[in-house]
Amino acid sequence: MHKRVLLAVSVIALLAGTVLLSAVPAHTQSLLPWLTQTKPEPKKQRKPRASGGTYRTLCVRACDGYYFPISFKVARAKFKSDANACRQRCAGGQARLFFHRNPGQELSGAVDLSGNRYVDLENAFRYRKELVEGCGCKADVWGETEVSRP
Repeated sequence: MHKRVLLAVSVIALLAGTVLLSAVPAHTQSLLPWLTQTKPEPKKQRKPRASGGTYRTLCVRACDGYYFPISFKVARAKFKSDANACRQRCAGGQARLFFHRNPGQELSGAVDLSGNRYVDLENAFRYRKELVEGCGCKADVWGETEVSRP
């Protein structure tokens, strides 16, 4: 009889422990903090930087969504000069500068200077499906330096 009582108490204690632990968040299910009455340390989270970091800039043709890199690792302060480089490399066609964080983002996270997402463009990735006649870029052989010469 004594063995049955001991077995019953053990089963009840095991079930009670299981119920108690299942109601506790997973990160606190260690018995050591519970036994010593200490709280586990919260995980540290990095704060996202609002405007710092580096970016990859891309020149995107409006007619078919084709893109090519302007800068691989650039600060926001250089976006204006990269936008000018994009216009010069794709003169005669409508092209816009897009950017995404580098490292940390892919093209799916790229936005233009107005905040419009690349993936929301009407012709995003169209170049992968078809060749759009008359769509292309011609480099501006007369850059700002050449035009300003007397």
